[in-house]
Amino acid sequence: MTLRGIVIQLNTGTAREAGTNDSLYLGVSGTAGGREFPLDVAWFDDFERRSRVKYRLGKVWDEVATAGSKQPKMSHADWNDPAYFYVGFDAIDRLYLRKQSSRSATKDDAYELDEIEVTLFADEPRKRIFRCTTGIWLGTAYGSQVWLPEVGEDEQSVSLRT
Repeated sequence: MTLRGIVIQLNTGTAREAGTNDSLYLGVSGTAGGREFPLDVAWFDDFERRSRVKYRLGKVWDEVATAGSKQPKMSHADWNDPAYFYVGFDAIDRLYLRKQSSRSATKDDAYELDEIEVTLFADEPRKRIFRCTTGIWLGTAYGSQVWLPEVGEDEQSVSLRT
């Protein structure tokens, strides 16, 4: 079974310097392949303080995942489709969010992650949910990645603030 689609709900923190102009990537990997997906909405400042952004990549069959929310237009959405590179759905064992510091920056533009939820989609009805609800800073002084645990079936009905 192949990874077909991803929905990412990304909530930025509320601290004064919570936002960043640096790039964020979602990493998906396992024993049957993996890759990173750049998170970037065209003509929109994604990672500003208090922002709540939902990204949709590839084929998403669960209408609940996208109902009632504006779907931002991803930059290079056609190249960001999970189906373009084989990732074995059942073999996925690691998801992470990574902040890439700008090379030209003279100081660290740290980012405060408030919450993140990632739903992976295979062929219907298969899906898996990964979530982190613990606020964490990403940056040179804090570490650039946060690994996301998979949510058990009993916790899947609880969703993040959107």
